[in-house]
Amino acid sequence: MTTVGRWHGAQTAVAVAFLLLDGLSMTARAQERARDLQDRAGAVRALQVPTGMADSQALQRALHDKAWDRAEALLVSEADRRPRDTQVLVLAGRVFFLDGKPLNAAIALKKADGIEALGAEERLLLALSYIAMQQGEWARPELERLAASDPGNVTYTYWLGRLDYDKSQYEAAVSRFQTVTAREPNHVRAWDNLALCYEALNRVDEAVHAYEIAVAANRQALSPSPWPPLNLAMLLRQRGELIRPEALLRDAVRYDETLARAHYELGVVLEHRGEIAAAIGSLQRAAAANATYAEPYYALARIFRRRGQNSDADAALATFERLKDRRTSAQP
Repeated sequence: MTTVGRWHGAQTAVAVAFLLLDGLSMTARAQERARDLQDRAGAVRALQVPTGMADSQALQRALHDKAWDRAEALLVSEADRRPRDTQVLVLAGRVFFLDGKPLNAAIALKKADGIEALGAEERLLLALSYIAMQQGEWARPELERLAASDPGNVTYTYWLGRLDYDKSQYEAAVSRFQTVTAREPNHVRAWDNLALCYEALNRVDEAVHAYEIAVAANRQALSPSPWPPLNLAMLLRQRGELIRPEALLRDAVRYDETLARAHYELGVVLEHRGEIAAAIGSLQRAAAANATYAEPYYALARIFRRRGQNSDADAALATFERLKDRRTSAQP
């Protein structure tokens, strides 16, 4: 029996409904969101073994080793033994979230909420689980409830802004992100998302300004995100700039060498600057970083064709077409 199948009653019905969804779209922006979610969930801070746990030492070892599957099995077994123990259910929700299973996390947290009202941190985790499942309409009332109880907490304002952006409610999102940045001037992701809203509203100069603030604050962060420099570089390239985008994209790949989109954009910039060998290298790294990413192969086909490497161009184009067809067939 699967882990989801171990939950009973109303939660089983919820699980079935969730499983009928199309699932997570791991686009570049979805990958950013996944990192953002995990950064802000507070899930790691409270991995405390519940009192009275049947095999507490085994669970402690699993949590210490980040052996999430092992921890999940122990917690699901314990939840069957103590179905109304909210400590067990909340910890299960945290572990599922950290393991990239927001469906399971939401089931565990909703079951706990039905027994005893969740605290603010746990309710935020429930909302973030819904967001990870692309169910913003379920997350919104949870976030609004949290914001009403603690209006000064910018975390709730930030995530409500993200939901506004996803619904193309850009003016509302701008207002929320401005509130966040006014209270926390170094909030990198708020500046970055504010810039995205300005882009969507075709307020390009304001977008550039917001991105530049995000990039500057990001450089001071303990773990800089590749997204502010990547987003600014893409906008500047669209405006015909090539020098500043290259520097920004080199920052992006330095911050996260596994981010295929950053390598791809750097390859395109280098191609436009006539640095063909370097461009090929960046595009090949983009393709290696994400085996489902079609666009690098199209760019490589274009370069190889210009260089007279027709067999290489044909192979790259065939790979592009195969990956593009696979992506299209996977869409609902």
